[in-house]
Amino acid sequence: MSRSAKHSNDPNHSRNRRRLVFGLTGGVATLAVAATAMASTGGTGTGGTGTGGGASPQSLKVMSLNTWHGGAKVSDGVNKIARQVKASGADVVALQESSSPVAKEIAGKLGWKYHTASGTDVDLVSRKPIEKTDSFSKESSGAKAIAAKIEGVWVYSIHLDYTKYGPYNACFDQDSYEQIYADEASRKAQAQDIAKWTGSAPGIVAGDFNTPSHLDWTKETKSEHCNSTVEWPATKAFADKGFKDSYRELHPSPANEPGNTWSPVTKKNSDYDNKPEPQDRIDFILHKGGSLKPATSQTFGGGSDWPSDHLAVVTTFRL
Repeated sequence: MSRSAKHSNDPNHSRNRRRLVFGLTGGVATLAVAATAMASTGGTGTGGTGTGGGASPQSLKVMSLNTWHGGAKVSDGVNKIARQVKASGADVVALQESSSPVAKEIAGKLGWKYHTASGTDVDLVSRKPIEKTDSFSKESSGAKAIAAKIEGVWVYSIHLDYTKYGPYNACFDQDSYEQIYADEASRKAQAQDIAKWTGSAPGIVAGDFNTPSHLDWTKETKSEHCNSTVEWPATKAFADKGFKDSYRELHPSPANEPGNTWSPVTKKNSDYDNKPEPQDRIDFILHKGGSLKPATSQTFGGGSDWPSDHLAVVTTFRL
């Protein structure tokens, strides 16, 4: 049975990095994290253009962005990422497929003073001060997350396993539901571990889950999803811990507003005879606790100057 790696031309790309990070003893390990206050010189400005800059003091505008190997897959990638972040008006960005140097460089180009340096492919850059940081890894599941407390809210960046991508099971291999759920075991375990670790509210979890949502593959949308209804377990794991999906809260109909983030670039799958690539919503901004309430949520990006193979998600929360 064929299983292609969705994100990388080199299927060992993420696996090799994960092996470096999780070559540890014991079940749970804390990653080295640095919240760095950078000199704000040489940047391209703060806030956003076209959106009136950053969110108001009573709100927090969060973006989740897969950087497509830290901007390396497109020419001038880091500068393009910085320009798009600025255009979004985001206050804080959860990065995936990034690195400490890339996070620092993006923050510098924005003129932002704050970023984490996790040493893995998840990091955060922030226009607003980072009050505290924390991190998580678990060798048994491969789960990892980085967290920063901003405006009294814990914001997490996560990136789940990209192998055995579920829509390929359903759409290309026409697997049984039993096989689909079996192949979701790794992402389910990672999601459960991270959701359990997130701790006290209020909190915002943003990231590339590499799986659709349990809210989307429903009876009403069955015809759009290879005649399948699947309660995808990774997003369900967070819902079971009280997290709400900010995009689906404000856009409750997956049939009318699917909110697909995968993929503005990949439309055909070369591993499956150039069949149409399943288009789906696999990037999320979740929240729970406190007075957090999403005011707006949208996908963001696309076009010739877009530096990622994902669309971003941007949600503005009232605090």
